[in-house]
Amino acid sequence: MYKAIFFDIDDTLLNFSIANRSAFVKSFGEFDLHHDDLTYSTYKHINHLLWERQKLGEITVQDVINNRFKELFSALKVDINHEHFRDTFQGNLAKEHTLEEGAAEAIQYLSQKYKLFAASNSILHQQKARLHLAGLLPHFSDLYVSDDVGFEKPDQRFFQTCLARSKIAKEEILFIGDSLEADIKGASSCEIPTCWYNPKQIKNEQNLNITYTIQHLSDLTKIL
Repeated sequence: MYKAIFFDIDDTLLNFSIANRSAFVKSFGEFDLHHDDLTYSTYKHINHLLWERQKLGEITVQDVINNRFKELFSALKVDINHEHFRDTFQGNLAKEHTLEEGAAEAIQYLSQKYKLFAASNSILHQQKARLHLAGLLPHFSDLYVSDDVGFEKPDQRFFQTCLARSKIAKEEILFIGDSLEADIKGASSCEIPTCWYNPKQIKNEQNLNITYTIQHLSDLTKIL
């Protein structure tokens, strides 16, 4: 029987696609830089490739944050201080808090039955601010975010540190996330039961042994 639920944040509780685009547009506006759909598509491609490398352990989350705009402005041949832009973007991103459909209701329901924890590859103060703005923060007993934990999903050490800090046995935890690689494979490698949030109905090509698969967060009220 589960005692606690671990939630990934981005694209599980908070819609990161909306947050990413909004912070991008706001930041370009603050720098008076022209952008269009092609500009954003170029950024998304660069960002995606960097995150894929992070999941493989080739680079860190901070490397992704540090390099995506450096690579973007190089590709666009724009002469700008990419570190200043990075900081502006991160500041704007920390204010974005659009909820995934059914997230608030699921958290409200589950918080009455289980201890809730958040587990994310990101920056602690940023994720804390976003969960606060979304009205979810009071429901969580603790936040495990990679820059604070010292390790990153899917590294087993990330999950082992989370287990140690929560003081809850792995079999008494259900880990919920959208990423097969970072969340499901990572948690499974530590024998933590998993719930794959899969609203786009992506095929499980890795043939991972997943405890539950859901398309809507409201489905959690049926299985928990």
